[in-house]
Amino acid sequence: MQYVVAVLVGFVLAEVATFISTVYLHRVLSHKSIRLHPALTMVMRFGTWMLTSISPREWVAVHRKHHNFTDVEGDPHSPHVEGYWQIMIGNVYYYRREANDGDTLEKYASDLPYDRLDRMLLRRGILGFSLTGVILVLVMGLWPGLVALATLAVVYLGFSAAINGAGHTVGYKTFENDATNLRLLALITFGEGLHNNHHARPAAPKLSAFRGEFDPAWPIIRLLVALRLAEVLTRVDEGWENHRRRIPKTTPGPLGKSTAAAKVVVKD
Repeated sequence: MQYVVAVLVGFVLAEVATFISTVYLHRVLSHKSIRLHPALTMVMRFGTWMLTSISPREWVAVHRKHHNFTDVEGDPHSPHVEGYWQIMIGNVYYYRREANDGDTLEKYASDLPYDRLDRMLLRRGILGFSLTGVILVLVMGLWPGLVALATLAVVYLGFSAAINGAGHTVGYKTFENDATNLRLLALITFGEGLHNNHHARPAAPKLSAFRGEFDPAWPIIRLLVALRLAEVLTRVDEGWENHRRRIPKTTPGPLGKSTAAAKVVVKD
């Protein structure tokens, strides 16, 4: 029973890490669609350090480069360039390969310089993740604590791989870009599975766009806004229809063949 609890604890921590990633690393730092209260920012920074071992500056640089070279040569983690299973299994390798490139950091994250806290502590991601492991072991015991830590790592890395791999390979498309939407993945990754939507409007603070889509992070963000712990900086619901041209629906044609409906001409 204690190992079942350990797995559940690890899964919950992975969900917390995923929430921090989508809100802080993705929407706040990478695309600047949200601003957080300084106190909440500090919580997110330490959460990133202890639960993911990620350097925010590195994550932002890799993600921005991904948008600049989506699914073509230069994309740090494209299943169309590297291969689907290579990303699904080895996503962390491709991330680290790009994150270790100083030119990538300088070009894509120059607006996020390391401050004193980063230089003294938070850049040492392994130290933060190890501290989490020590706490889990002290609270749960040696082996259950290690099981919880391993579950956290496997689930979090698995979510990231699914977003980068499956999120560019399977699912449905509403907008004309190379990413896809996966509703189930969105439910367990706080909206990140709505990847086609995100590539249509990278600076949108809410990732769901149409009926039947749900971004679980958005109600929490709204609560944070109500508590004056966050501020939304970009448009929320306006712009989905005209920011990028939607894939035209098909209508029955002669002899039962499908023909594309007239394309909507919009302004970017």
